[in-house]
Amino acid sequence: MSESSSAKIRSKGWSRMPLAAIVALMLAPALISTAARASEVDLKAATSNFSDSCVDCHGQSGKGDGPKAANLSVKVANLTDCAKMGKVSDDVLFTIVKEGGAAANLNKAMAGFADAYDDNEIKGLVAYVRSLCGK
Repeated sequence: MSESSSAKIRSKGWSRMPLAAIVALMLAPALISTAARASEVDLKAATSNFSDSCVDCHGQSGKGDGPKAANLSVKVANLTDCAKMGKVSDDVLFTIVKEGGAAANLNKAMAGFADAYDDNEIKGLVAYVRSLCGK
């Protein structure tokens, strides 16, 4: 690096910051956890939406033990199972909630809610479902 290049970098304050720290700062938005993103949605509304649309099958706590679950031919997903839920991306959960289980090659009995909720509300439901893990 030439002397003038080094001087320009130092004048912008970059010489004191290790390259790894610079890369980490640039990538930080992509690495924000689901829990952190949950703070960007209205969890109170998502909780209400879950109660309105999901509790009948998934149960109030999300364990798959809602009043309609026993009458279904396919077992309802236990949303509190961290091992299983950790294998499902937020994008897939979004698709399942929006378009139904069949859209993700899952339970065809799982209805889609595209007509009931807009995309931000569905993102809220995804965040709420993530909050159920381990409860």
